[in-house]
Amino acid sequence: MDEKRKEKEAELQEGDRSIEDSIADTMDIYGYTRSVGRIYALLYLHGEPMTLDDLRDELGMSKGSMSLGVRRLMDDKLIHRVFRKGERKDLYKAEEDYFKFFTSVFLRRWQREVSVNMEGIRQAQPQYEALIDDPDTPEDVREDAKRKLEKITGSLPYYDFLERIVAKTESGELFRMIFDEEKE
Repeated sequence: MDEKRKEKEAELQEGDRSIEDSIADTMDIYGYTRSVGRIYALLYLHGEPMTLDDLRDELGMSKGSMSLGVRRLMDDKLIHRVFRKGERKDLYKAEEDYFKFFTSVFLRRWQREVSVNMEGIRQAQPQYEALIDDPDTPEDVREDAKRKLEKITGSLPYYDFLERIVAKTESGELFRMIFDEEKE
């Protein structure tokens, strides 16, 4: 191989490492470890589907750690299993559409936040109301229940907001609104 080619391939690999590192480092924003971020980054940059063995060889991770990371990324729809005729091993490819990436990661988290917290509110609200209405409740407990009821009812517009964002994102309306605004 001539020297110029080696030099250019080394430059290409340096660029790859920069992107892989930045993707791996920022995956914590989405709740992933750096090693899971490295799996996504390698699949994203590689472009072609890879097997678990390919990933393990490239990243030097254990098969167990690799399998867990791949499963987590698949569960979140950030990588996909693909089929290639004649290939017996499972192949994986990164989701390359960052809008789908965003939607997969954030919508699930927002939906979970709304679901978990609304369930907590549904359980606590009647308890607080019962304490407030019960003539046997000591005044300081009643006042505390009132304060907490106000807090949780005050959070309801936020959860409504999240539900609306989820709906508008799932329908594509949010992205259309943003990009139509840029055209104006």
